[in-house]
Amino acid sequence: MSTLPIDIILVRHGESEGNRASDKASRKGDNKFFTSGFRERHSRTFRLTDLGISQAKAAGEWLKDNLYMPLDRFYVSDYIRAKETAAYMDLPGAQWRVDFQLRERDLALMDNRSEEEIKRLFEFERHQYEIDPFLSYLAGGESIPMFCLRLKTDFVSHLARECHSERVVVVCHGQVIRALQLVFEKLGHDDFIRLDASEDRADKIRNGQIVWYTRRDPETGVIDSSKLVAVRSVNPFMANSYSLNNQHDFGWRRIKRHCYTNTELLEETDRYPRHVNV
Repeated sequence: MSTLPIDIILVRHGESEGNRASDKASRKGDNKFFTSGFRERHSRTFRLTDLGISQAKAAGEWLKDNLYMPLDRFYVSDYIRAKETAAYMDLPGAQWRVDFQLRERDLALMDNRSEEEIKRLFEFERHQYEIDPFLSYLAGGESIPMFCLRLKTDFVSHLARECHSERVVVVCHGQVIRALQLVFEKLGHDDFIRLDASEDRADKIRNGQIVWYTRRDPETGVIDSSKLVAVRSVNPFMANSYSLNNQHDFGWRRIKRHCYTNTELLEETDRYPRHVNV
């Protein structure tokens, strides 16, 4: 694979109708948003809420304040909430390339269902997900390895072929950003499990979150010739504050790609109890 772009700025879309209906209502037992009209839609068509629009504008303002404009390339998921976010970010010189491979992880039969329906109709799938969220297919949808493969073989390969000397912005989805994190940082199964369950705010990918990967050393400014060296995560609009002034910047983190010694491999395997030994 050729070299990735100098900067890859990933932005999660603002709060959508689906986020409001599922995350902030249905998971608490309130299914009032799941009307017949709402349920007959595919999640691709979800629009931003008013809060989501404010989050998109905040992300755009942060980028304009912290990066030299204009950027070189602009990519956006084919989903409506991502396109809306991209437009409200109002980046100068933007010419957005819509890429359907940046779509959200496929949830198949679970798409646009209330929490009550998911619990009732997909009890076995939920149990499989609880056993291993990395390998679970979610009612016939994509497992995380398949999701990463879709992004790596198409979108990431495209960036490496065509954008190696450029700075690109990508407006997409939370799970797309998580999958790209696994690809860019060469993380694995247990890394995903840890990140998926983490309560550390630095590990969260909230609506409007900016995750900025770079080949440029944050301290020296020297550009690495072959690999991404650091990542910075910023939440320009904290979802619990409703205030543009409450920004949260987790700063630069150097990317460490880990290889295992024999001892470390055994330490990892020993965390899994053995149930059969004949």
